[in-house]
Order: sequence, then C-alpha cells, then structure tokens
Amino acid sequence: MKIPIKMTLTAIGILILLFLVIILFNVSSFNNTIKKEKSLLFDSKSIPVEKISEADLEHLPELMKNYLIKAQIIGKSKYCNVTFSQKGTIKTDPKKGWISFTAVQYMSSKNPGFIWKARALPMLIRDKYIDQKGEVKISLLGLKDVASLGPEVDQSSLGRYFGELIWFPIGFLDPDIIWKQIDTTKVKGTITKGDLSLTGYFYFDETGMIKSFSTQRYRDTTLEDFIAEAGEYQNYDGLLIPNKMTAIWNLKGEKFEYFKADIVSCELTETIP
Repeated sequence: MKIPIKMTLTAIGILILLFLVIILFNVSSFNNTIKKEKSLLFDSKSIPVEKISEADLEHLPELMKNYLIKAQIIGKSKYCNVTFSQKGTIKTDPKKGWISFTAVQYMSSKNPGFIWKARALPMLIRDKYIDQKGEVKISLLGLKDVASLGPEVDQSSLGRYFGELIWFPIGFLDPDIIWKQIDTTKVKGTITKGDLSLTGYFYFDETGMIKSFSTQRYRDTTLEDFIAEAGEYQNYDGLLIPNKMTAIWNLKGEKFEYFKADIVSCELTETIP
C-alpha cells in the first residue's frame, strides 16, 4: 500500500518537532544544573562584611602587594562574587581548527572556585572547580553528555582557578596560598585545598602587573607544563584586570595555544549575608 505524501510529510514534521522538544528539554536541564551549582558557589551565609585594607596585604611579597594595590582591590569587599561574559576560540588538538565560543564565568572569594559555562555549537561546555572538586562536562546539544572526573581533573581545575585569579585578584588573599618572591619579576605561589597542593609562578612586567602564569596541570592523564598569558589591563567594574587571556600547553618544548578568551563584561558583587 502506498502511503500518501501528505501523511509522510506530517510524520516527518512530528519527528522533527519531537527532536526539537528533546533538545530544548535537555539544554534546559543542563542550564538548570549550572544554576544550582552557581547558587552553591555564590552562597553568602555566615560571613562578615569586611573591606580590604593595606594591612591585609602586609604578609605578601612586595611584587604581589604592589600589584594588588594597582589592581585596585583596596576598599573592595573581602567576600565577593564576580561574573564575566566572554567570547573567544578554543581547539582540542594542535592539528584541528579553532572553534568559536561565548561563555559566562563565575568566581567567588568566599567559596574559592569557578564555573565556566560555554556554548560552542553544537557543544555546551561546563568546567568547574567547587568544594575542592573539578569536573568538565560536554553536552552535544543536550543529547549526549560526557563528563570527566577524578584526581587529575581536580588538579587541573585547581590549576585553572589559580591562574585565572589574574581576572579576580581579590582571590589572591586566600589564606590557603603561601607566597615567596623569587626575584624582581617572579613570585611563587602554592595553593592547598584539602589534600591537593599546586605550585605556580607569576611573572610581572616592568609596570608591576602580572603578564603570565605557569604551572603543571594534567592534560587528560599526563602532567604537562601550562602557561597563561595575560592581555592588556583595563578597568572592569572597579578592578584593573587583563582584557584577554591565552592558555598554552608546552608539549615537549612545543607551544600549543588552545584557548583564547576576551572579556566582554565584568560584574563584581559584594556578598551580603
């Protein structure tokens, strides 16, 4: 029996509609999960309202202290949150091309950590470090989710958080960071969260601002040299921070640039109990 063309087109239309509904439902679920994670990161219960003074910087090496003064953190709340809007490009392999993305990133000084939510169609990406745990989650239009967890991800996420404090310098006052000035252009920092410690180096330019950061992070299951290079410094919502950042893997002496992000906007909010 021959099926009428009209009925065939109707069936195709219903299937397409169902497919779109499934995508919308899964994307909404993906976004709702991130909203819940943001609520945990931005939780402001049981905190005092304190402003940063120069006395809070006295224990720091001179390079770091002078940099934080120039970054204009004096007078800001010790416990605050920041929301960045970003645009940029990313690549997963040196032989592959660049993929454009737009993203929102959340960071907190009360609950040290971050959430990075990006859209690089057909991918939705969420990278996070919350409560001493890291996770990378990639969703293909909400139809298939791939998550990465484990000690290596925890270490790599902590390394990303530490380096990206250049975008959120209030986080450098974290008491879990031990500082040592190496010379006139380099400061060593060791951050410890739970059982995990990570050491990184911050390099300063002739104006006293941080120009780059280096550490070792896991790339999949291999520990590799990692570099973050800062762009030009601009005033965003009262903070002097880089307008862009480039992330680089140093793979056996060859640099692989894999992440470039520009700051589109920045909103700093005090956490009020």
